[in-house]
Amino acid sequence: MSTKLFTYIELFKMKQTFLLVFTGILGYFISSKLNINPQTLLIYITAITLAVSGTTGLNMYYDKDIDTLMFRTKNRPLPSKKISPKEAYIVSLLFTTIGVGLGFYINLWCGIAITLGFIFDILVYTIALKRKTPLNIVFGSIAGAMPTLSGYVAHKGFINIQAILLSSIVMIWSTIHIWLISTYYINDYRKARIPMLPVVVGERKTIYTSLLSLILINIILITLYLINFTKLLSTTFSFLFTIRISTLLKKYLSTKDKNYVRKAYKILSPYIGTILILIFLERTFLP
Repeated sequence: MSTKLFTYIELFKMKQTFLLVFTGILGYFISSKLNINPQTLLIYITAITLAVSGTTGLNMYYDKDIDTLMFRTKNRPLPSKKISPKEAYIVSLLFTTIGVGLGFYINLWCGIAITLGFIFDILVYTIALKRKTPLNIVFGSIAGAMPTLSGYVAHKGFINIQAILLSSIVMIWSTIHIWLISTYYINDYRKARIPMLPVVVGERKTIYTSLLSLILINIILITLYLINFTKLLSTTFSFLFTIRISTLLKKYLSTKDKNYVRKAYKILSPYIGTILILIFLERTFLP
């Protein structure tokens, strides 16, 4: 039983799943400012956890052939035959279906947002674009933004410009995160013939594109401040973070030491969570 449980933890990439679920919960809290409906929040947490886990498992199912070729992914449950493809597909599809259904039970917009997460991750990114164009993650990152959007509308009940801008931060962050990972593991992606941005246009251009994307996140945060949705705390933190990331990536460009890229994408994970936490604190406790 413990071995099977650990296999499913691997299949659902629980660290990544936890981060996405966390951004969804923060989306709910940012929207509600502690005006919480405990029942709705509990149903939402269940819905987004099942939907993200199931979608991740389906992603593993469709990528099992290329995962076998890549050093970073060859020990995942399907390439290493820890679980059968049929079992992984059925369980993942069941989780996704229940998660989407619970989303619609909360409200229409929550259900739509969770459904869009599945559509952009599996149908658009994994099946249609991943093996064909370096723009794959630009569209795939929309899926990464859907937990935040779904959490926001789970409380609000409708979509507004604030929800779109908030979700856009997560979307751009997801894109940068994948670009840096694919830069670090570029030989894996070349071997599997996946046309990620660094494989197609080169590592230097990918780094510059990532830095421009970081600047875009800061522009969105400034916009949220100007429309009185946030305060300066989150924006200031993001500026400081951008300086740190820029320094690491510039060192990589001058030294070609990929440890700087690794450090950069390792910092990215706590960055997005911290930004959302700060926005919640600003909206809830600052005048």
